[in-house]
Amino acid sequence: MTADTSTLGEMRRAFQAALDAGDLVEATRSARSLLSTNPLLAAASFIRHAVDKSSPERLPLTSVRVALLSSFSIEFIHDALIALGFLDGLRVELYQAGFGQFRQEILNRDSGLYAFAPDAVVLALEGKDLVPDLYRHDVPDAADLNAAVVEAARELTNLAEAFRERSAATLLIHNFTPPTWRRLGILDGEAAPSQADLVAALNTDLGRICRESRGIHTVDYAGLVQRTGALSWYDDRMALYARAPITRGALPELGREYLKFLRALTGKTKKCLVLDLDNTLWGGVVGEEGPQGIALGPEYPGCAFIDFQRAVRGLRQRGVILAIASKNNPADVEEVFASNNHMVLRRDDFSAVRVGWNAKSQSLSEIAAHLNIAPDHMVYVDDNPAECDEVAHALPAVTVLPLPPQPEHFVRALLEPGYFDSLSMSTEDLRRAELYEQRDQAEELRAQSDSLEDFYRRLEMEVTFAPVDNSSVARAAQLTQKTNQFNVTTIRYSEAEVLERCTDPDNLVKTVRVRDRFGDNGIVGVMMAHGSGSEVEIDTLLLSCRVIGRTVETAMLAHVSEYAAQRGARRIRGRIVPTAKNAPARDLYERHGFQSDPSDSTEQAAWSLDLSTGGIQYPTWMKVVSETG
Repeated sequence: MTADTSTLGEMRRAFQAALDAGDLVEATRSARSLLSTNPLLAAASFIRHAVDKSSPERLPLTSVRVALLSSFSIEFIHDALIALGFLDGLRVELYQAGFGQFRQEILNRDSGLYAFAPDAVVLALEGKDLVPDLYRHDVPDAADLNAAVVEAARELTNLAEAFRERSAATLLIHNFTPPTWRRLGILDGEAAPSQADLVAALNTDLGRICRESRGIHTVDYAGLVQRTGALSWYDDRMALYARAPITRGALPELGREYLKFLRALTGKTKKCLVLDLDNTLWGGVVGEEGPQGIALGPEYPGCAFIDFQRAVRGLRQRGVILAIASKNNPADVEEVFASNNHMVLRRDDFSAVRVGWNAKSQSLSEIAAHLNIAPDHMVYVDDNPAECDEVAHALPAVTVLPLPPQPEHFVRALLEPGYFDSLSMSTEDLRRAELYEQRDQAEELRAQSDSLEDFYRRLEMEVTFAPVDNSSVARAAQLTQKTNQFNVTTIRYSEAEVLERCTDPDNLVKTVRVRDRFGDNGIVGVMMAHGSGSEVEIDTLLLSCRVIGRTVETAMLAHVSEYAAQRGARRIRGRIVPTAKNAPARDLYERHGFQSDPSDSTEQAAWSLDLSTGGIQYPTWMKVVSETG
């Protein structure tokens, strides 16, 4: 929207007032309104400078350090990246190398890049900078473009290897766009190989490099430019004048693409998609049209709703939990699932269903409690602006996604933000719906048991501790990035950082797998500890919300106690770093006999356990398996 000067001034004052008051919810709302104005970059600049001046103590943002390396001028993205990051609860701290200096920064161990100690590094390269001959309109006869592409792939491999030797940070590398105008024009596709073929081969090599390296990922820059349109993306004049080829208007889109990775890296990937039904999963109101009269089928608009359901099912296949919050008659909804043959989604695709006449915010609260997930891991989708507004104000932690008026735009609205994008996909992700069904069966058993101990014994748990290896490192890193509730320190680790810790023989780095009578829950926990002299220090101890309340955490501490005893240590130390979400872990050490350190005046509560008392014992109602590396 375009705001007049007075309205814009009011919006800026509201944002600044919320920021000064430390009201992150209201500041985020105001920032979102500001960033909907035109031009966006002017608002982004205002937000960026206000956030830079704000006190980290008053504003609970997650800090993430990002280094930008590029073959062109990319400095103009700073405002957009920091402002858009603020909407996701991130304080983005930037290191900007001079354009064209990416080789020196990566290869020199003493460069500013490594001194900055980034969490993530973006390597933004334009194909014409890396392989100039491939993008020329007048290729010399002697030029061997195949050889040039092979050499470019070799250089990317060398840079990736050099970076990984020097840093465990996450590395994001742009892939390459084909030339906007091909040298042979309409005959490009008939050449062998064509320019497009050679760029595709380079992108294939880049994909291989990323697959074979831990913590290195491809930014689909080519796809982003294609979706936007190359003629709208590039500014030929600024490319020649200032080596700044991307139009100012396209920079926020590039920033949003980076933020998909940064959200995943900082534990802000969403877990649960909650859907309305009428005019969302199908057209019309089922209570009026009937189960067979709703718009759903091969003709428009029914086919648009089928496309949307397929997109939703695709998210479920990626491990996203699906739920329903609908104001409807339950019998009508059940009849749609039972009898309408055009439904792509099935009733058992949904792990939680709330159909009735309560406020949508109440339904979402009940869904969050049932699934044992935090509201900030939920995305709510509805076509009704009033319902979206009610949820947004009652549950500000929930991400609300209002659908556009036309159903053919629903898929884009759902997928474009990348709320559910993750840096890895584990077996547990693919089985998530099944795992939640197992959890529900366990909760039914709890309700039928005479006591907690009776429940634990009837559950027939088997807990396996295993060293992190190549087969489990992705899941271990993913858990550090996503687990917030039962997590004593909430330290985030990349795959490379987890593997780096494994190389130290004084480190304990293990995954925790839990099986019970209802099936295999998969890897649900991670613990890391370091032994030094007479002490063992717990660095990370986390547990998936699916198995909280089953004494698995006691078994984890018993395993650390056993490890410490084997080393001859006399004391275990741990700390609790309080966050807005990890309340379930706050009393972990206290209820297991650790003593607090009265001299510690910091917010990070320090605890210690004297092993001369015998340490911590494994619960008697579970079988414990300890695998060796």
